[in-house]
Amino acid sequence: MRRRKLSMTHEPKLAAYVIELKPSNSSIENSNRQLFRYKIGDILSEDLEDSFIFIEMCRLFIASIDTDEMYSDTVSKKCLTANQIDLENDDVNTTIRFHSEQFIIEGVVEGGKYGKKRNKTFTENKAVKDVVSEKDAITDDFYFLLYCPLSSKKSILLLQSYTDDSIDAVMKKFWKNFLSFPTTFNHPRISKYVPERIINDFKNSATISNFTYTTDMPGETLLQSVSHTENQNFKITIKIEPTKNGVNMEDLENIIAPIEEATFKSFPLGMFNRKKGTLKDSSTGKTTPFELDNNFEIKPSIVLSKYISINHDESDFERIKDYSFKILEDLKKEIFLQNAVHER
Repeated sequence: MRRRKLSMTHEPKLAAYVIELKPSNSSIENSNRQLFRYKIGDILSEDLEDSFIFIEMCRLFIASIDTDEMYSDTVSKKCLTANQIDLENDDVNTTIRFHSEQFIIEGVVEGGKYGKKRNKTFTENKAVKDVVSEKDAITDDFYFLLYCPLSSKKSILLLQSYTDDSIDAVMKKFWKNFLSFPTTFNHPRISKYVPERIINDFKNSATISNFTYTTDMPGETLLQSVSHTENQNFKITIKIEPTKNGVNMEDLENIIAPIEEATFKSFPLGMFNRKKGTLKDSSTGKTTPFELDNNFEIKPSIVLSKYISINHDESDFERIKDYSFKILEDLKKEIFLQNAVHER
């Protein structure tokens, strides 16, 4: 693993995603087991152990991600790879580990951004320069955990990123492609999920720092004149921000109705197309948006320094791993409900 000292603005955070398989038709058994059997090329055998199916799938995973050419996403201009030494040698400190009895793949991948030509200058001698080309990636290490029980159609992906950088887009693209198979399984659906404990913790320590209402308005309505504004629309955004401390969550219902009854050009704010609020966590200073039209749904990122010790060096990854396994237990109880399997 590369040794890089992280800056204090390079704060690690964690996001959770639910991956749900999408078979191409209803006659196909919708389970990870069935998909993996297609992928390893053994759909007919009746005596395959689940642990064997899982390990064979892990081999395919390593072959797909630990390649000379980094796996890339041309939209986000992000790429990733793994540096796995030996899949089966217990004496080798591999960066990715497989837990066949728990159906977990976890470890550290390398990823970052590419596609922009930049100059590199040595801080102790500005005359020493180099060029970072469009094909060069500025990379970092990222922890991930994938839990894929064979009997289920769902998997859980935990992905660590940083406040100033992430590889979420390219990692989700990788799993969309990997967890599919021609003619039988289409690309799965991937959606963000936050444990109830994290949401409640965020609500309890957060206040609403502002509300924003946005809509499109015809020029004649805004300017009360059709002169020079015919067929011209304007985007209107109104931001409402408390002047002192934020608004507590328990006061939200009491103040939201009067706010939405307020009018702009005789147009109630409650009728605006897009209505959002912003929560600020008082203990971390981090903010997260939520939709005012969506049952006040809140999906904050998990800022890891709030829950574990962060030293901003490679020792963080062991604590991030331990915390990810802990969060996984919460997620399994919520996502798999009564079918959750307890694992250490």
